[in-house]
Parts: sequence; C-alpha cells; structure tokens
Amino acid sequence: MKNSFYENLGLAAEKEFTAGLQYQNFKNNYKLSGVPLKYENGGVYTDISDTHTLIFGNTGSKKTRNFCIPSVYTIGMAGESMVISDPKGEIYRNTSGLLRNQGYSIEVFNLRNPEFGSKWNPLMLPYKYYKNGDQDKAIELVSDFCMQVKNQVHTDKDPFWENQAMDLLMGLILILFEIEPDQRKIHMESIQRIRMYIGLESDKTDDVNNLFWRLVETFPERSLIRFKLASIYNLRNVEKTLNCIVSTFDAMIRSFLLNKKLMSMTDSSEFDFDSIATKKTALYLIIPDEKTTFHFLVSVFVKQCYEVLIEYAQKCKGGVLPIRVNYILDEFSNFPQISDMPAMISAARSRNIRFVLIVQSKQQLISGYGDYAETIKSNCKTWIYLTCRELSLLQEISELCGTIEINDRERSVLSVSQLQRLEIGWEDSQALILRGGKAPYISWVKDFSIYPQSRFESLPFKKHDLKSTKCFSVPKYMYDYIKKEMQSQPKGR
Repeated sequence: MKNSFYENLGLAAEKEFTAGLQYQNFKNNYKLSGVPLKYENGGVYTDISDTHTLIFGNTGSKKTRNFCIPSVYTIGMAGESMVISDPKGEIYRNTSGLLRNQGYSIEVFNLRNPEFGSKWNPLMLPYKYYKNGDQDKAIELVSDFCMQVKNQVHTDKDPFWENQAMDLLMGLILILFEIEPDQRKIHMESIQRIRMYIGLESDKTDDVNNLFWRLVETFPERSLIRFKLASIYNLRNVEKTLNCIVSTFDAMIRSFLLNKKLMSMTDSSEFDFDSIATKKTALYLIIPDEKTTFHFLVSVFVKQCYEVLIEYAQKCKGGVLPIRVNYILDEFSNFPQISDMPAMISAARSRNIRFVLIVQSKQQLISGYGDYAETIKSNCKTWIYLTCRELSLLQEISELCGTIEINDRERSVLSVSQLQRLEIGWEDSQALILRGGKAPYISWVKDFSIYPQSRFESLPFKKHDLKSTKCFSVPKYMYDYIKKEMQSQPKGR
C-alpha cells in the first residue's frame, strides 16, 4: 500500500523504520512484545524495548481500535502483565477471551457497574503498611488518597475549607488505622460512622455527639492524629465554622455515600498488586467515559499498584520485575493528576515497567500536569500521532519531524496541513510514528477486527454480593476504652 504524497524526502524508508523492531506473526507466541507500529503480511512490527509510548488522537481517530486493543493482543501473546484503563469496557470485551485462553489471571475493577468485578479497597494497602510498622509509607499513601478525594470539591476561591476537610479525612483514617485491629472494618463506611459523632462540644445534653471529642482526646497531644485534627478540635465550640468544615467533608466523600454499590466494591480487596509481577495478569479498569465522578479512584489505583511493584522489584535480582508490566492508560489525560507521575515514568523503565499513554490533546496533558507535562512527554521516546485540530500540537509535531531543503528552499518534512490529512479508514489507517533517533515515518495500521485474536468471545463479568459490612463502632470502642481505664486505676482501700 502506498503512502501517496507522504512519500517524500525526509521521511524514513520502510527498511530504516523497521530496523530495530521485531516482526511478529499472529500465529506465534513471543517472548516480548509492544505496541504494533506497522501491519504487514499478516503480522506486525513492534518495539520490544522498554520505551514508553505516547499516543495523540482526538475523538474518532481510532486510538483504541488501532492501537490499544492490538497492543493487548501482542503483549498478551508475549505473556507480559498489563494494567489497562478501559473507558467503555471495549478493550475488555475484545481481549479478555484471548487472554484467558493464554492462561492469564484476569481482574476487573468496574466503576461503570461496581457489582460486576473485583473488589478493591483504597485504604487496605496503607493500613497494611501502618500495621507492619512502615507508618511513613502508610501516611504517604493516605495523603495521596485524601488529596484525590479533596479534588472532588476543589475550587480556586478559598482553599481553607477543603484543606480543613482533607485534614479531617486524614485524621479519621489514621484513627481507624491506630485502634482497629480487624481489617474487615477498614473502609470508607467506617469513616462515615465515625464522622456521624462529630458535634458541638458545648451541647452538653447530647452525650452521643461528645463521643467524638472524647475519642480524639484518647490520643497523645503530639500525635499525628491530634495534629491533623487540631483545627477542628480547636473549633469544636464554633458552630458555623465547624459545620462548614464538616459540610465540605461530606461533599468530598459523597461519591461513596450516594453509591452503595461503590461502597460495597471498596470495602475489601480481592487481589494483591504484587501478583501482577509474579504471574501473567491483566487488570482492567473499566471507567465511565461520559462522567469523571470516579476517575479519582483510578488515579489512586494506578499509584498504589505502581508503589507495590517498585517495592517488589527492589527485592528481585537486579531490581527488575521478573515479568514486565505494561500500563496501557486510555484517556490518560482525563484522570486527575496521578501523584508523582513524572517521577514514576522516569523510574519505571529500569524496573521492567512500561507505560502506553493515550491522550486526545497536548492541552489536556498540560491541564492535568502543568509544567510536568513536558517531563512526561520527554520520557516517552515513541510518539504516535493520528489526527487532531490542536494547532500547538500540530506545530510541535511538524517541528519534531524536521525540515528539508528543496530547490534551495527549506520546508517542513510534514507541514501542519499534511498532518491533518492522514487517512483514517475502517480497516486501514495511517499514523505518524516518531521514534527516538529515527526519521519520522507514516505507517499503515489495522483495525483490531483484522487480527485473528479478535475471534475470542468476551468473558462474562463475575458478580460480588452486596452484603452488609462490618463497621467500626465509636460507642463500643469508647465503652471498652473507659472500662479498661477504670480497671487500670488503683483500687481504694
């Protein structure tokens, strides 16, 4: 198939482009694989190195059909693990059957239909760190979680209320970590149960509301718990201010309170992140693309998973995971900012972790990460461009393609107007591939339906029961605490 007017001086020749890539026939399994960069004669060329990939393409450019799903096919045939964000569930429907046939362990974190999928508790990992003595790590993860939850109510007007509410959330979580030995009670519903007892201390007629302040006072004044709750404790007699903080707190955790299925899905964890590094695993994150209400949980999920994998890699020979883990993050720029993402992507390659980031535009990336967007972009040595109308991105890509001198005149190898005219077809589409140290190349790629792996039927979702959950009880704890204190007092003669 010809590249029409794109076949001009300055673009890489096919032989030059495929040098260093691995050709993989669809009929065979491979040792390593990656994003399909070119379709040819019933097979694809992939980059099997540890290079991160950044894919640009607006809505309708077939990012998922031409690259995300085919990437799962090739990586799945190589037996590498994957963490896949799947906005529509389309990737799961078209790849889960193949992966099960390949012997994969498959887990689904389903935010579209929370009862159909695996359970995951965002508080469980930091709780385990806390109880195992690594409180610094636990507090770091709790802080990341609270920051993402705070973003649900973030405004640029007055940060006081949301900052106070975030400290309240962090304080309640640490209370739970400190005094609750039963991990079955470590979840957001227990946090809500504790919050119910926050009331004015001046209301002496209501002993129930005073239970919260008595609970806080059981901790040493110099403890982190008292530090995080210091402001709200000092304001416990100021009705208007206290109510505003608590109201902001309620708005922050509303996603959990108003969705009982989500609350049930996050009350426990049914899988361990380190299993991704020990056996070939596909972990799908199915998220609604029509709203961003739960996207903050995806950011927490990705960060916690990464932290566990890095820690596991440190224990392995050479500090490298035994099975490569691929993060295929469709609609990456729609997620709330993942804490430390620039550092994550910089350190991942040496641990056998690889990222494939799919975004609609350059501006979306900047909106989410600001100046750090440039760090993320520069760490992705392979760029794939499909089509867009964003002038700043088109100009940047045109400049990256370089210039060539023709008839004593310097011109762009690919102009902005040429970049907008890449062909997008049902079966065959064009994509511009920019690889580090290589001339730009216009490649032909195929829709996933052309791949033989597409014949496998999707796996049905497993359903978990929405049963009642064990929760922490403030009255019971305070009763037991006071009883224990009284028993420890010396008896009078």
